[in-house]
Amino acid sequence: MNYEQLNNVSKTYVFRKTITPGDSGYIDAELSAHGFVKAVKIRFAAGENGTLHIRPTVVIPQDIPIDLLAYAQGGDKYVSGDDETVSSDVKFEIENHALLRVWYDNTGIGNSFLNVDIEVEYFSIVEPTNIIG
Repeated sequence: MNYEQLNNVSKTYVFRKTITPGDSGYIDAELSAHGFVKAVKIRFAAGENGTLHIRPTVVIPQDIPIDLLAYAQGGDKYVSGDDETVSSDVKFEIENHALLRVWYDNTGIGNSFLNVDIEVEYFSIVEPTNIIG
């Protein structure tokens, strides 16, 4: 297989999952090079009524978690909503083998749908040569 080096590449990592009532946990995406997290977009379905709690983080090597959003002191550390989109520009440096981790907690009585996009810009990555390259 042939490989090529790409510079200043942005990728969006997509987190989707159906979450049953009372379910909580997280899903991860491993990052493949040095760069930074640029943006976070969280969408809430109509009827969520604030029952789906989302907390996007990055975990850098040595298992150090960092919140991608800043929360008010004394407040809850999650985002919730109903039929809305929360978009935030951020800039957190990441390195190879860091993880994007999205925590979820469905406090409602019906299924919820996790819908989070996190944009990462890499300084340089090496990937298999594609048909365009």
